[in-house]
Amino acid sequence: MEEYKLYREILCIDLKSFFASVECALRGLDPFKTPLIVADKGRGGGSIVLAVTPYLKAQGMPSRCRLFEVEDRDDLIIAKPRMREYLHASRKVIEIYLRYVSHEDLHIYSIDEAFLDVTHYLNYYKTDTETLAKTILNTILEETKIPATCGIGDNLLLSKLALDLYSKKAAGGIAEIRYRDVETKLWPIQPLSTMWGIGPRMEVRLNKLNLYKVGDLAQANITHLKRLFGVMGEELYYHAHGIDMAIISEKRTDYTPMKSVGLGQTLFKDYDTSMIMQVFLEMSDEVAEKLRFMRSAAKTVHLGIGYSKAYGGGFSRQLSLGEPTFDPNDIFRAVVDLFLKHGEALPIRKVFIRATGLSNARMDLQVSFFEDVIQKEKRLKLWETIDRVRVRYGKKSVTRLSSYLDSGTLIMRSDLIGGHHG
Repeated sequence: MEEYKLYREILCIDLKSFFASVECALRGLDPFKTPLIVADKGRGGGSIVLAVTPYLKAQGMPSRCRLFEVEDRDDLIIAKPRMREYLHASRKVIEIYLRYVSHEDLHIYSIDEAFLDVTHYLNYYKTDTETLAKTILNTILEETKIPATCGIGDNLLLSKLALDLYSKKAAGGIAEIRYRDVETKLWPIQPLSTMWGIGPRMEVRLNKLNLYKVGDLAQANITHLKRLFGVMGEELYYHAHGIDMAIISEKRTDYTPMKSVGLGQTLFKDYDTSMIMQVFLEMSDEVAEKLRFMRSAAKTVHLGIGYSKAYGGGFSRQLSLGEPTFDPNDIFRAVVDLFLKHGEALPIRKVFIRATGLSNARMDLQVSFFEDVIQKEKRLKLWETIDRVRVRYGKKSVTRLSSYLDSGTLIMRSDLIGGHHG
């Protein structure tokens, strides 16, 4: 096992209750003393609460819920989301990170979370890892008024687990997991879905194998896990031992979002089967646009459907294509095929489309033997022209006429940032 261990100095930093903390900073309020939530009241009681302050979390309020589930109290501040302000605050924090490490040693995981490889900077700063972490967190707080927590580890996985599992209750918001701590800090963890990379469905499957704690995974038969779950089974085994071979500067880690592109939305009303096709068409266009922007083509299309709350349930399925594509027509056909095969005649409230198995578009995009090559090329050139127009004049400058139907959502969503008004 020792030959698989990397010894780096990795920081995983999380901006605490980010949206709510930014709102407090903009209003001159202390997030540890202020009962503030970020939600759009204009969307009604079903609106999602995007964030709550640490003050409310300490009182037992969940960080993600619906507005109607929030306790009615006179002192509660309901802040309408301001996504442009949140993006601006995130950029300011990234600028702070770049004072301490180079671009090559920084990986932005999400709007409020990042990994920093400080291995080669400790001698330069004449300091240790924890002290440098404290310095960075203090700088963020002083300049942006946003509190942050940090996980420290020998690799990306251990730093992430230190952040998720221990930093929130650690002194100064900084926790550490090293290889020597795996048996005492990682193996006792349960339920398994608490572990990064294990979702509720995988947890159920593992529980059926009498695997309930991370330590159970570490003691399992790796050959058996790989036979049942493929490469993921092997990865689960090594993660249970704290093993992760990813290096930030090599830009080929499991933490990069560039292995897939996707789009999801919660609809503002229930959609029936006839109405949902317009949503599929618009979302296929948008996923394909992202692929073309990345100069990538996808080999597999995933469709996820969530039915109305009155019925519950849904499904998530995938379909492999004949060849990699960034053509929205190919993606749309795959989505429709998946829906017709697995869907039920129930009201739909959530839709998710993802394209995976990405490859270089110019190298790997091929034309089927049965397809008209000239027509294919013309269609792809048309979409690339549309992309250029949209970049210059905005997403609404070129749209399908069908997007103006009552069933369309693209026109309304084009004015939103992250699903909310700026």
